[in-house]
Amino acid sequence: MVSWTKTTKKVHEIKFTPSVIEPSFGMGRILYSLLEHCFYQRDADEQRCVMKFKPAVAPQKCAVLPISSGDEVNAVVDEIAAELMDSDMATRVDKSTASLGRRYARADEIGVPFAVTVDFDTLADGTVTLRERDSTTQIRLPKADVTRVVFDFVHGRLTWEEATAKYPVVQVKED
Repeated sequence: MVSWTKTTKKVHEIKFTPSVIEPSFGMGRILYSLLEHCFYQRDADEQRCVMKFKPAVAPQKCAVLPISSGDEVNAVVDEIAAELMDSDMATRVDKSTASLGRRYARADEIGVPFAVTVDFDTLADGTVTLRERDSTTQIRLPKADVTRVVFDFVHGRLTWEEATAKYPVVQVKED
């Protein structure tokens, strides 16, 4: 026959195995979280969307922009872009006729952390303007230093604060 005895048992751990195990850590979720984490809109203008990728993971590291469509300026743009690409840094060259601010905004939208602007002073003294996406501040540096400085930014060897201490900061006039 059957007998019943009432006893007390001390349980230290209860294990539960679900009937369905659904791992959800695919590449799509990781990429989506990266994109969502990096997206923001500038405080001054809601139309200015920015992807704030760290320079090491940004798909394009630097944009090279001419201030005009002159042959001399475009030759310098092509030279700087070739040097950056020779250093294995993906580079975006935008020679469109849009305003410089609009070309900066285009680069910001796709997450390009740095932009080099070749202007008329470049032809005179061999210096270019380097703009950082997040602070939108600009420094003036020799054309020969661009590749090394951007490479150091991308690989974490140089910070923007160190660069602004070493090179002169460009004061932008706002109308």
